[in-house]
Amino acid sequence: MKRLLTILMTVIVGTATQAMPTDGRYYKIGIGTRSLFVENAGLTAVDKVLLWSDTEVAAQRWKAIDLGDGNFQFMNAYSGLYLAITNENVIQRPAATARNYGTWTLQPVEGKENTYKFILRDKILTATSMATGTQATMGDPAETTTNIEWTLTEDDDIYTEFSEDVRDDIMHCFIKKYYKKAGTGYVLGNGGWWGDAEMFETILDAFETTGDRTYQSYFQQLYTNFCSRNGTDWSGNDFNDDITWMVLACIRAYKYFGTTDYLSKAKNNFDKMYRRALQTYGTLIWCQTQGNKLSTNSCINCPATIAACYLAEMTGDQTYYDKAISLYAAQRKLLFEASTGKVNDSGEWTANGGTKVNNGWASTYNQGTMLGAALMLYNLTKDESYKQDAERIHNWTYKNLCNNKHLVSVCQTIAGDLCGFKGIYMRYARRYAQELNHEDAFKWMELNAWHAYQNRSYEGIIWSAWLTKTADNLRRMEGDETKICEPFSASTAVSVAFNAHFNRRFSKDAYEETAVRYFDDIQQMQLEANNEEGDLVTTESTAKSYLGFRNVNFGRTLNADRIIVRAKGNSSRSRILVYADSIADSQLIGRSAEYIPTEWSDVTINIEQTITGSHPIFFTFEGTGVQLRCFRFEDTTNGILMPQETTTDTHQPTPVYDLQGRPVGTTREAPLRKGLYISGGRKWVVK
Repeated sequence: MKRLLTILMTVIVGTATQAMPTDGRYYKIGIGTRSLFVENAGLTAVDKVLLWSDTEVAAQRWKAIDLGDGNFQFMNAYSGLYLAITNENVIQRPAATARNYGTWTLQPVEGKENTYKFILRDKILTATSMATGTQATMGDPAETTTNIEWTLTEDDDIYTEFSEDVRDDIMHCFIKKYYKKAGTGYVLGNGGWWGDAEMFETILDAFETTGDRTYQSYFQQLYTNFCSRNGTDWSGNDFNDDITWMVLACIRAYKYFGTTDYLSKAKNNFDKMYRRALQTYGTLIWCQTQGNKLSTNSCINCPATIAACYLAEMTGDQTYYDKAISLYAAQRKLLFEASTGKVNDSGEWTANGGTKVNNGWASTYNQGTMLGAALMLYNLTKDESYKQDAERIHNWTYKNLCNNKHLVSVCQTIAGDLCGFKGIYMRYARRYAQELNHEDAFKWMELNAWHAYQNRSYEGIIWSAWLTKTADNLRRMEGDETKICEPFSASTAVSVAFNAHFNRRFSKDAYEETAVRYFDDIQQMQLEANNEEGDLVTTESTAKSYLGFRNVNFGRTLNADRIIVRAKGNSSRSRILVYADSIADSQLIGRSAEYIPTEWSDVTINIEQTITGSHPIFFTFEGTGVQLRCFRFEDTTNGILMPQETTTDTHQPTPVYDLQGRPVGTTREAPLRKGLYISGGRKWVVK
């Protein structure tokens, strides 16, 4: 007790010469190049606190809570739990026990700025070594002579939630590490086949959720290299799923970029694969050299169904839809548990068409691709059975392939085929979220992306074993073998980060301005920065271009009668066409005049039918060369333009006037009486 009193007196004296941490600020608590990190970014009380090379993530930052008299608590910026002790070890604890086990007395170290000794219960915070992964412990102040002086570095720039910047940083680090110049084009790592194709699809996911034309260039370089290594006729590969994955990459690239070479390669190789692989009972052979010609695998049937749907969409050849429907039905009969949503891995047909499951293992790969197949066929047919399948597949995956924190817990490996499976599921989980209106699925993906980010290496690489910290040397013991993190492994975090679609607006007010950056569907258009307008705009349209926005909410009482589109044309004749629900003649709700001005202008398009409720809205084009920036609907019949639900403004108060120009208050005051008002040139109704 006498020794503790002496230490506390030193604290009182020390605070006079050196500032204490600021309440509510975030800090790195470190020694040298190491800082305190919750083991594997754990979210559970009693998870260990370790020394680790600093990776600038929330799990390595601590929020200072000043209790007065030199006493502090430190809350982890990721887990929300507190730096605390149990016996001699340092762990994290919940707030309820932090008062007794996590209240630290800070003793400033004389002559060293922002450096302190952490005292708790007559013990001092220390580490037995500086090696990465060493657990922080408690030592005796009288006997401990090293590793007891901790530097607190303020870091209020730390990301404390998933964001667009986090997403882009994940991609930046992945590209910097693995995207390399080859003799022809570029490669991601050493190059393979289906792993390559899946990494190419991840690049396409990034484009599909951002519209950033940078990804068009990446894909073209990767595709060029792939063809230089593997040729353009892929029938020499006995594995039909390998071929199908590259078909998917190519047909999607055609959809987004319009390069006809991608379409021809996809179509020719799919047709050859399908002819040789089709079995008597409607499924496909996985490998041409397999012994049992009546056995089949979900890993070929489901991707092939998706590929057939894309080919039908892109070519207009309805026979591809026929193939997709037939394939799905046979897959569903043999390898799908319709009552639960579980997709079995492999099975076989008996000679008379009976069924037998050979491997009941379920994977994120197969769950994801059958989910995608169900969604595409539901969009085509509106048959509720496909929608029901999709709902059950996602729910089964969420409940059975995740841990109690809802983080994907399977395939915790960093090499081989399994390391890329999770990235596949996320692609189709995004389609599930946006097409069946499940924002909770987007939030689930964000949760996984944010956790994966916490476990990155100092280079920003995240291996596919998301539940564990990525080693700085990218090596991991799996069984008796040392595995090295493959590029395919690192791509899964990129996939979930982009498929979480951070820049989405899940529900869009039809009467508020919606910028093109918030698109949900895109075809043969890209986005680029526009200095004149100060925002992103689309590139010039072609005859096959479209841009789609899901969940545009018109309300139940207003009747939109026109849409204002900020647009720019060229000297040729061109029009903007607007559709609700789908791009079909029967769903056309308006079209612009034949000429779009060649300068950025507000183009008015009259709506030809009443529209209320919530709908997807699509823009297509006649002619070429149109660019878009934003749009909004209006109801001029009722004199209502751009209505808001409230007049409350979270920023600076703005004067509000009635339509006769008389001041009636500000946007900071309570909601106004019913009527029509104007503020800053904008009008809205209060009901």
